[in-house]
Amino acid sequence: MNILNDSQFKNTNCADYISRASKVVTLVDLAGHEKYFKTTAYGLTGHLPDYACVIVGANAGVIGMCKEHFGVAMALKVPAFFIITKIDICPKHILTNTIQTLSGILKKPGVKKRPITVRTVADVLLCARNIHADSLAPIFLTSSVTGEGLDLVKLFFMLPSEKTL
Repeated sequence: MNILNDSQFKNTNCADYISRASKVVTLVDLAGHEKYFKTTAYGLTGHLPDYACVIVGANAGVIGMCKEHFGVAMALKVPAFFIITKIDICPKHILTNTIQTLSGILKKPGVKKRPITVRTVADVLLCARNIHADSLAPIFLTSSVTGEGLDLVKLFFMLPSEKTL
């Protein structure tokens, strides 16, 4: 499978591109600051996303707006997955704390999600098959600098979910 990047997309008619694609992934970057929460809420309601990807900085941990964004996705019944970034610059004990904090939030009685730290292709397959189950919350560990974990995220994006099968 090939990924058609933005530069390649610009040289192709949109209809041609979509007719050749097995899957189209559109990423909408929504504001993380509380000042722009209305914009984020609109993005989640106005775009009718199939999934919500919540980004967590490994070194910053789970901050207040992360919880709010996840809460909106839950209220809208949009399946969410998490990408913890900057693992290359984060001390191991801080990364461990970030994962534990996120997992603790996901396991709370009102949430009842099973956090799965995605480390292997088998984990990706499990998550792609079950992303629409209300009990699953994939967590990817990544670094944009070293590329660690990005192959698993790309694979996750390319696989069909149970909903599309």
